Amino acid sequence: MSMSPAQVLLAEKTNISTPSNLDNLTSIIDDALQHQHFSMVYQPLFSMQTSKLVGFEALVRCKSPQFGFISPDKFIPHVEENGQIIELGNWIFQQVLLDLKRFLQYGLKDITVSINVSSVQIAKTNIFDEIMTLVNKLEIPTRCIKLELTETALIQNPQKIAKVFNAFQIEGVQLWIDDFGTGFASLSLLREFKVDGVKIDKSFVDGIVTCNEDFTLCSAIVAMAQRLGLHIVAEGIEDEDQLQILNQLGCDTAQGFLLGKPVSFEENLRRWG
Repeated sequence: MSMSPAQVLLAEKTNISTPSNLDNLTSIIDDALQHQHFSMVYQPLFSMQTSKLVGFEALVRCKSPQFGFISPDKFIPHVEENGQIIELGNWIFQQVLLDLKRFLQYGLKDITVSINVSSVQIAKTNIFDEIMTLVNKLEIPTRCIKLELTETALIQNPQKIAKVFNAFQIEGVQLWIDDFGTGFASLSLLREFKVDGVKIDKSFVDGIVTCNEDFTLCSAIVAMAQRLGLHIVAEGIEDEDQLQILNQLGCDTAQGFLLGKPVSFEENLRRWG
């Protein structure tokens, strides 16, 4: 499960305490799993052409009674390293798919929900069966589900990931590369893996207005993705100038604090339901 730039942004803008050592963090995560201190928030995504809501990215949060909000950039790498990601990931799948079912029931028929997936989950669990069992039980259309992996996650176990990707795509689940352009193998990944779309990393979006290099890189990513028939999401949009430029370049979908912060299912439903 990769960490979204939106998670980092929210962490920076929230009063967050961080445990002083890894032993504390492991026990805090265990306690959070046992006592439901995790929650999901959903950041909206919008069509560049129509400004219509097209979906959400699901992001996990942790609020410890002792430490308050724990930054995702602290606990996500930790749970991936020590294996707690397996239990946490299972909870995330269940919660997100339940929330997706409720979004659909409340009339948001044409949305998708993006779920970040870790290479550890693919390597050590039968992630395909786990997700598809929930999808079938809840009777959720697979077209409504997007799974996202970062470039670095993709290269850690490429053969198994390619096999899992193929199984999901046969069922109609979309596969996306998150934080595209930040790794070392962007072009080869597009050749090796059949994906439905890419998300331009926030680090490029940040400088697109003032930095010629970032503008050029974004332009190249969009042009390449279009030639390959891939959809393009620009994430981390924080001002109107960024939005306008990315729209002119041909991005399909916009995501960022300018358009909507990650909030609870209930808050999103009040706004969009």
